[in-house]
Amino acid sequence: MKLKRLFGKKKQKSDETSAEEQNEEQKAEEKKLKEKEIKDKKPPLRGWLYRKFTKQDEKPKTRAGQLLQTVKNRMPRYPRFAYSAPHSFISLPKIDDVRFKSVIYPLIKPFAYATIRWDETENTLVYKVIEPKLTEKEEMVLNKLKEGLIQVINVTLEDIKHEDKTIEFLEEHVRFLLGEYNYKLGEQEYIKIMYFIFRDFIGLNQIEPLLRDPYIEDIGADGFKVPVYVVHQRYGPIRTNIVFNDEQKLRGFVTKLAERCDRYISYAEPLLDGSLPDGSRIQASLAGDVTTRGPTFSIRKFREVPFTPVDMIRLNTVSPEMLAYLWFIVEHGANILITGGVATGKTSMLNTLSLFIPSELKIVSIEDTRELALPHENWIPGVVRTGFSSSGVGQITMFDLLKASFRQNPDYLIVGEIRGKEAYVMFQSMASGHPSLSTMHAGSVEDVIKRLQTKPIDLSPSLIGSLDVVLVMVHAREKGKSARRAKEIVEIENVDSETGNARTLKIFVWLPAADIFEYRGNSWLLNKISSEKGITMDRIMKDITRRKRLLMWMVENNVTNIQDASKYLSLCRKDPEKIESLISQNR
Repeated sequence: MKLKRLFGKKKQKSDETSAEEQNEEQKAEEKKLKEKEIKDKKPPLRGWLYRKFTKQDEKPKTRAGQLLQTVKNRMPRYPRFAYSAPHSFISLPKIDDVRFKSVIYPLIKPFAYATIRWDETENTLVYKVIEPKLTEKEEMVLNKLKEGLIQVINVTLEDIKHEDKTIEFLEEHVRFLLGEYNYKLGEQEYIKIMYFIFRDFIGLNQIEPLLRDPYIEDIGADGFKVPVYVVHQRYGPIRTNIVFNDEQKLRGFVTKLAERCDRYISYAEPLLDGSLPDGSRIQASLAGDVTTRGPTFSIRKFREVPFTPVDMIRLNTVSPEMLAYLWFIVEHGANILITGGVATGKTSMLNTLSLFIPSELKIVSIEDTRELALPHENWIPGVVRTGFSSSGVGQITMFDLLKASFRQNPDYLIVGEIRGKEAYVMFQSMASGHPSLSTMHAGSVEDVIKRLQTKPIDLSPSLIGSLDVVLVMVHAREKGKSARRAKEIVEIENVDSETGNARTLKIFVWLPAADIFEYRGNSWLLNKISSEKGITMDRIMKDITRRKRLLMWMVENNVTNIQDASKYLSLCRKDPEKIESLISQNR
């Protein structure tokens, strides 16, 4: 019996051992499968440089390897690459003064500078970008490093969020490649080469200095072997010394623009509309049979800090009286349409008027490309989306976003630009009591009414009657190369249902000869607000005067920061007595 028990226990132990062995074998098999799965998922290595760079931290095992590592450690220690942007705008002379003395100012200090001079032969201004010049040796090293970086870098530079980190990342790879290629550079040579690597890998190649110029509004190339033109805030359209002489390089650059916009461009779909990560708007073409001088691009730069009411007054785009009037009617739910030609400042004015919306109210904005920048927290910014294929699958249009906005229950609706069937939804929103702000391409109130009543918009006169105010913008070149003016503010009293003609009243008018704004008085809209809200006209006029005084005080005290401006605008509504005492103390 004892032997039986003993052998029985031994048999039980051997059974348990075999079960454990089976479990271990099963776990080992599962581990191998997982390792194989991970290995299969890894991207293929792209050459000996990549393999070498990824193994550079391994300690050499042989004496020869250790000796080689010692030699590498004795390679020249290069300085850190760094640059600085201009801290402030410089005061530029008038265009007539540039005829006698050239203008020069930094763009990417100390590497790139802009010089604007008068060309006597062509009797026009010329914009020249000054950059470091590379020797033949430096040019060869730069091209070799670019080829190596393409092999070594295994992530997109957009994945590294901060520019400083991106520069560090590039420098690490450049120094590794210099060691691999056994290139020895002097400090100045290294810094020059790093600038061009920074410019071409992080920036947008030759035009990166132009993008860094705070005075440039537009950059455009009309084809290869044609100079790039810019629109300068001070001097207007100017030819630059940047030329794409190679059609293939220009085509590659347009493709790079599409990648930065996260869009697709090809010979089959040769037109590109998009926006860069900083908000700048891009329009480009790729195929030569669409634009016969070769690939083209146009970049409308995005202003990171939008114009505040103070900026608008200082630029003489509007007067303090006009802004006070617009502030009052926006706050009381008026429907406003800003019209004008191309580049007349419609979107900038729309952004400024949006600052007058009370901060606690809900705003929904809808745009083709993101241009609005509001300090409001209770704001849903909507942007259209292109389809994932030529069939249009996944496309989200302005019409789709507008329909969805009704379910979001906005207090204010802002539409970047109306040009088609989305106008019907927006005017329905106006008629149902949702205050709306938008822009449209039209030169006058009469043009606005005609465009709204004809195809493709085709609105009925009764719907157009929901519109309260039309603000017409113009590009007043006679007052300066980049001068914008609010030509007139017109109230729409009603629209005749039979003839379609609008009964209008001009409240403010710009007088070009004196470059001043005239108030015509007797506002129909203010009388309407008075009767609907139960506010006397005397009280309304006092309120508008107080707002005007605050705007002038903000100009005198240089309140150009958008957050500060928003704070004072909000305080004027919530605590007018505090604003009054603040203005009185500083007088």
